Amino acid sequence: MEGKQMKLEDKLEKYWRRLFYLQPLSEPTALDLSELDYFGVFSVRDPLAPDRRLWHIYSCSQPEILQVGDKIRQKYGKKNVWEIYQKPIYSGVGFRSIVKRHFSNLKWITEGNLLEAPEKSHYNDERVLKDVGDLHNKEQRRLFDYIMVQHDWFRRYNDQKPPPR
Repeated sequence: MEGKQMKLEDKLEKYWRRLFYLQPLSEPTALDLSELDYFGVFSVRDPLAPDRRLWHIYSCSQPEILQVGDKIRQKYGKKNVWEIYQKPIYSGVGFRSIVKRHFSNLKWITEGNLLEAPEKSHYNDERVLKDVGDLHNKEQRRLFDYIMVQHDWFRRYNDQKPPPR
């Protein structure tokens, strides 16, 4: 009986293909976790300059997370680096640019993947974590709103009732 029931993912796949005018698939698609992008933030402490507040951002696929973490820990030292944020997202490169733009607008030094707070700034790990979380929620909301606008348009023009007699 379980083989006869249609899974929610398959229903969504079928509906989204109708919604965005894509060709229907004859077989269900499997989720490949290696294709997911992850965005993360490492807090970095510079032992030579303890007053500097640094954060290292990264975006990569799931199999590369350990390699990226090892490279960062090797560069700055294992005791000086700890991860404060990691989330799967739609586009890691796009979200990385959103985060860099946000902090550069706050007059931070953004070189490559490194974010540095200005001197006498009130930012700490919790504040950075809150800002990045808020940016992630805004991005998720933007994608959700886009899908809902498409859904409303599709429903309005394709699910019309016949005229009354």
